[in-house]
Amino acid sequence: MSRTLACALLGLALLAPASAEARVLFEEGDYRLELRSAFKSSLLLSIPYEQDPVFAPDVPAGAGFFRLRFDLTANISQYLTAAVAYEHRVRSSSGGAVGAGLLPSTALAPFRLEPLDWVLINSGTAAYVHQHEFDRGYLSLHLDFMELTVGRQAIGLGRGLMFSAVDIFAPFSPTEVDREWRRGVDAIHLELRIPNISELSADVIAALGPLVDDELRSWALLGRVRAIVGDVDGSVLIGRRGEDNIVGGVLSATLGDAEVHGEFALFGTDGEGIDGGFLGTRAVVAKGLVGGSYMVDIGTGLRIAAEYHYSGFGVENIGDRPGILFEEAFQLRFARGDSQLLGRHAIAVTMSYNVQDDLSAAVAYIQSPVDGSGMVAPTFTWNHSDNITLLLNVFVPWGSAPEAGIPTSEWGSSPLTIFLQARIYD
Repeated sequence: MSRTLACALLGLALLAPASAEARVLFEEGDYRLELRSAFKSSLLLSIPYEQDPVFAPDVPAGAGFFRLRFDLTANISQYLTAAVAYEHRVRSSSGGAVGAGLLPSTALAPFRLEPLDWVLINSGTAAYVHQHEFDRGYLSLHLDFMELTVGRQAIGLGRGLMFSAVDIFAPFSPTEVDREWRRGVDAIHLELRIPNISELSADVIAALGPLVDDELRSWALLGRVRAIVGDVDGSVLIGRRGEDNIVGGVLSATLGDAEVHGEFALFGTDGEGIDGGFLGTRAVVAKGLVGGSYMVDIGTGLRIAAEYHYSGFGVENIGDRPGILFEEAFQLRFARGDSQLLGRHAIAVTMSYNVQDDLSAAVAYIQSPVDGSGMVAPTFTWNHSDNITLLLNVFVPWGSAPEAGIPTSEWGSSPLTIFLQARIYD
């Protein structure tokens, strides 16, 4: 832990006052060049429960994670914008693999023609990894009737708070702490709209992955029509992602003081890497979620949100069929984000409350209704200033432990984890 702790303390020592707003580097007429920067220093400690001493030693593990990011945006004119983003990341760990599902993924993003993600130093045991990447790089054309963005960009779909049924481009893990930046994908995104009518729009999204043996490893073509009628926001999606055909819908609405949302999608698949599909056939896989949120009038306001998530790409019962987790086809689908969980079902409840103007508290509860395993995660966020934030998370899981290194429940393999992060913006 000495190297990890030293790196973490060094990162915390770099805290310095700065401005949270974008720094204007140059401005003349319609041209404006802005720079945003952020530095995040994280310290993570994992304490495993009693497990198999051979495959999972009962010893603490730690990690230091550091993330330096620069976002440069150029408003070339009122019609044209260009942007690039560059990230520098360092991860130092000891005592085994830690941070799975909590820290941003270090795997190569699936929808990129060229990764532009380089490893500078790799100890070979994943104890120390130093890498950097270009996470954004696009041109955007703004007209009254359309918005056209070409290049590496972030694309998010759906209305889910912790899960998603239709988000096929680099979705977040439900336990991922840092959701500030979605990973960029190489895509063309065209949004068409009727001038002066914001309630109706249509999108076409084409995303491309790397070439392998002169064939695309991953690609997606998706069309979406969105309409807003009063307090109801709905959209219909249809398209194809690699070997899968997709049709889905998203709906959100305001009911009194509450918000409700739902997503549903059907995937026509080749059956590879799937435990069991919709209505007993692997050729069709369903995903869906339903949820809502409500603000309780207590003090500064207690926000309560809940979601139920179903993914046919998950395993019906990990304890009954753990072997599928080691199949290459299943692993490829999971890495691409076909499912955010190893299992099929999950329920989640979150509550958040502003204790003071600069201090907020929250707690998240996630459980598998199939095997009973789950996790509770209290969070405390202190905004020291407009540009410095400290975050403390504690993840307390439960469930049947692995046997000979093989998972027997959704969350039983997860250790008790303490996560501390300092965020600095400039």
